[in-house]
Amino acid sequence: MPLTGSKELMRSINEKMILREIFLSQKIDRASLARKTGISAATVTKIVTELIDEGLIMEVGESTSTGGRKPILLCMNPAYGNILGVKIGLGYLQLVIANLTGAVVTKQRINFGENSEPVKISKLIKQFVEDQNRNHLVGASVAVSGSVDSTNGVVLDSFILGWKNVKLGEMLSKQLKVPVYIMNDVDSFTTTHLWKGKLTNCKDALVITLGVGIGGSLVVDGNLYTGNGGAGEVGHMTVRENGNRCNCGNLGCLEAEAGFGALVTKIYAKTKNQELLATYKNFQNTEMSEMDFIKLALKEDSKVTGEVFEEYAMLVGIALKNLINIFAPEYLLIGGEALEFSEHFLEKSINYAKKNAFGNLGKRVTFDVDNFGEEAWTLGGVYKVIQEEMFAITA
Repeated sequence: MPLTGSKELMRSINEKMILREIFLSQKIDRASLARKTGISAATVTKIVTELIDEGLIMEVGESTSTGGRKPILLCMNPAYGNILGVKIGLGYLQLVIANLTGAVVTKQRINFGENSEPVKISKLIKQFVEDQNRNHLVGASVAVSGSVDSTNGVVLDSFILGWKNVKLGEMLSKQLKVPVYIMNDVDSFTTTHLWKGKLTNCKDALVITLGVGIGGSLVVDGNLYTGNGGAGEVGHMTVRENGNRCNCGNLGCLEAEAGFGALVTKIYAKTKNQELLATYKNFQNTEMSEMDFIKLALKEDSKVTGEVFEEYAMLVGIALKNLINIFAPEYLLIGGEALEFSEHFLEKSINYAKKNAFGNLGKRVTFDVDNFGEEAWTLGGVYKVIQEEMFAITA
């Protein structure tokens, strides 16, 4: 019996290694699979045949020959099933359905206003799946701001949403009838870049996202570091004693001083532009309205808005400097909605961090910006489902 178990485990390990390599390579032949995984050619051929029969992978033409028969290429079968990825933001849902290759089949943004009650959110997600999904659903992942217990699918604290100890994974799993993974939104963002983005070859890196909220994550030895479910909450480092009241209840957090809400309030307090003053009074507390207000302010009162962005650049620069001093990363990736205004702060923030970090630490960091945009927040969850449902090895 133990021998049978060992053989089954080894077969499972080999299958997962082959599936993972096919996914990462996108297209690969059998001989290359054997070489990259270290699995014998005979075992690769046997497992590949079984995976094709199961519908998980498929043959997609021929590669260039170096002599003899042209190798047949393999890829994940996009028709096998779909995966749901969701980000719950302030007043909105960002949803994607992707196939087994990670390619987006359909996506949608749903604005739900100020009422972020969990049952309401779960119903909106279920309705989206019923309306848009046209294939077998393999699994789902939901990214939220705040600390999460990803093992048990619980949102521990999300101050932006006003949630505490919400069993979102269990709730959605019952409705969708599939495994549901709950992630911190910046961890999902970072996972996107670890799998198919700018962090694929990074050993130690930091990620910071700037927008309505400010978040961060850590990559240690090539892997996402989550700590005890709350690592990377850089938005809640104190940057000003007795500063603005933060959603978390403390004073002077980076998010309270440099989130979009703070920018809007500072512009309103300084401007004398009547259109801006009137717009602010009709202001609705959703992410897009904050972005729209900042865009309007740049147009209507560029002087005051420029002054506010000067302070913003300094605050972000201080945060970057502090993170570099603590973690000494080789790479620092900046993302989030604030990149839409990058010309007004980013270069100044980076220069401040480089100049003021301890010793030469700032000069040793490679600074970069996100190139995925809004899909970075949801695709990480898609890759998480693929990893756990397709590649994870269970003894």
